[in-house]
Amino acid sequence: MIDRTDEYHPEGEEHAGSLLDINLTDVLQVLSVNNKTCTLFLKKGDEKGEIYLKNGKIVDAKAGTISGESALFYLLDWEGADFYIGTSVEENVSVRIEKDIHSLILDWIEHSETHKEKEAIKEKPETREKMTVEVEAVPDDTIEFLKRLEADGLIKAVNNAS
Repeated sequence: MIDRTDEYHPEGEEHAGSLLDINLTDVLQVLSVNNKTCTLFLKKGDEKGEIYLKNGKIVDAKAGTISGESALFYLLDWEGADFYIGTSVEENVSVRIEKDIHSLILDWIEHSETHKEKEAIKEKPETREKMTVEVEAVPDDTIEFLKRLEADGLIKAVNNAS
């Protein structure tokens, strides 16, 4: 990725904005519908990214060391980033993305939802201590009832039947 610090904050440029004001998916859809050939430069904190469009089709994206769809999905998650729409695309940009804009957005939504579900599962691991506490919370009369059933052979009969 070429470092174009001056292009991230061009003075007086009408094609610049913040993703606090508009969603990146909306920006990309407008550029796509208008068949634009351009580079969308993004900056969030110290991070920079680029999305390349040719004739309204996203052909590649770069963010740090990643490129292609992975980079695009990463950039789509940036809220509050600053952006600037450059007027051209470098000659040597590889075509790493073949899908249309709508498929990419749907894939990103699915990817985001799956990622959120995985994070939610990681945040709620059942600990052995918690399970032990729950087992110890069984009332004494229930334990006595189960012991009587076992003594009468009813629990063994149920286990053998299943």
